[in-house]
Amino acid sequence: MKTRLARLPAVLSVAAGLALTVLPFAPAEAQWVFVARKAAQRIHHMVEQGQNGHPGYDFATVILEAPANKVFAVALDHARNNKALRLLMVDPTAMRLQVAEGDRTATLNVIALSDQASQLMIAGTAGHGEDPTSSRVVAAVMRVCTEMKKTCSVGN
Repeated sequence: MKTRLARLPAVLSVAAGLALTVLPFAPAEAQWVFVARKAAQRIHHMVEQGQNGHPGYDFATVILEAPANKVFAVALDHARNNKALRLLMVDPTAMRLQVAEGDRTATLNVIALSDQASQLMIAGTAGHGEDPTSSRVVAAVMRVCTEMKKTCSVGN
């Protein structure tokens, strides 16, 4: 009887470990969905100032409740139809493209977060004295949001 009682904690810990690996992670996934919805359509913007006469960099990112392939298709279509832009590189597999306008370049990347959520990131050469409302990178993100029928805004 004593040996059975001595083994009880070990048996219970093994059973608990098995239960944790077998049970679905629905609560963790639900938290991820909640966080993603709070962050969705909020554009995050960052500018790195250039030094010694070199241009800086302009970054913008947004999470959209839309499939990544659809977001990439909209961005690629916009780039192809914009006469001011030159397509430098298109990689549909990696959902990445690079464009140029004059002496400025930008790289766009779309990452699938789930079947119905994606992250759009654009990094480009910054113009002197641009703020978030005049940034070309932010403007490009806003165009994709508009074409996807999403209401995006610049976050803090």
